[in-house]
Amino acid sequence: MRQTLAETIISFLLGAAWALVLLGAAFLFWSFFPFGIVIALMAALVGSLFGLLFVVLLEVAALQFEKMRELRRQTKILESIKVSLESFDDAALRDH
Repeated sequence: MRQTLAETIISFLLGAAWALVLLGAAFLFWSFFPFGIVIALMAALVGSLFGLLFVVLLEVAALQFEKMRELRRQTKILESIKVSLESFDDAALRDH
């Protein structure tokens, strides 16, 4: 499957967003660890939300590209079926 430049950039940014999730969660976890494990876990969750937002947005963009590719493929198939049916109808009309 060949990817466009935009899809390649989205894939790269998706990896960067996951890195942001991990770094944000780890940084805030270790920053709040002296205050207790429960507070550190809540801080890690809050720290990962910004990156997770980007992950969701980039996944939606990737799905839209995939949807567009699939619709193009289905359109080609439907056009070939239409041409086949039209040639079949023309042949049937000539026989009568």
